[in-house]
Amino acid sequence: MSYLKSLTSKDVIITPFRVHKQFSYSGTPQGYNSSGVSVFNGKNTSYPLGGGKVGTGSLSLVYNSIEQLYYSNYLSSNNGLVSNVSTASFNPDGTVTGPRYTPNYINNVQSIDELRYFPTQSNAKISVLSIPSKQFGEYIKPGSFSSTILEDDGQGNLMTDDSAPVPGKQVGNIIYEAGLVVYVGVEGEGGNTTFQNPQWESSLTIYETQYKCTIRANEFNYSLNPSLTTTYGNNGILNSGSATYKDFVTGSDFSPYVTTVGLYNDNQELLAVAKLAQPLPTSQTTDTTILINLDR
Repeated sequence: MSYLKSLTSKDVIITPFRVHKQFSYSGTPQGYNSSGVSVFNGKNTSYPLGGGKVGTGSLSLVYNSIEQLYYSNYLSSNNGLVSNVSTASFNPDGTVTGPRYTPNYINNVQSIDELRYFPTQSNAKISVLSIPSKQFGEYIKPGSFSSTILEDDGQGNLMTDDSAPVPGKQVGNIIYEAGLVVYVGVEGEGGNTTFQNPQWESSLTIYETQYKCTIRANEFNYSLNPSLTTTYGNNGILNSGSATYKDFVTGSDFSPYVTTVGLYNDNQELLAVAKLAQPLPTSQTTDTTILINLDR
């Protein structure tokens, strides 16, 4: 009787579940720093003249990057603050044409109640809080972000809280899956915020794999433990047979105990070892099932 048994696909169940962890930053983030939490200002001006530093420190580059990546589906030449997505045409040949179309899925609203507003007037300012991926995981948990006078409504809208001079006012958006908080203000004065003492929760999906190891009533009904043989100490069990077992082992009522289950790959290489809390006797009349859970 072999002590190895193959598992089928029905014996393996993979279940995803999400976990969250809270993060906070004490003080006011400024540019790049060791924590990775950074604040960048943007301005609707020429690049790089009048736009600050060349590169990622450019006010113009920050403004135009945020506009193109997250708001270009919602811009109109009629006024500076809009919420209607621009119309795109899907052609028979598979191409897509339109004034501002982009296939970037983060460029679409994240909920039915989210509004995307972006100031397009000359010299309009914005502020962007950037959170590193290691601190938001797969996305910022909706409704978890807050900082001084600002809060997340859970729908992707950045709102002023009850302590603000004008509470309950939308002043930007939270791009959950990008780890970005965009402050545009009310009329393009979005460069005035500091995101003081921000806090948020990260979200991460963990996959739990459950292996169902079933021992039939007629399986694994003897033990290879050398202490059960009359020649214990010489490993006689490896080459002698049942005649060398002690008397109580050969009786029909004897059932071995399971203490450890090993998981092997197709090359019979040991990948994981599961230890039971206490020895488990096998049954001679019913099947015994051992469930092994692994998180990854």
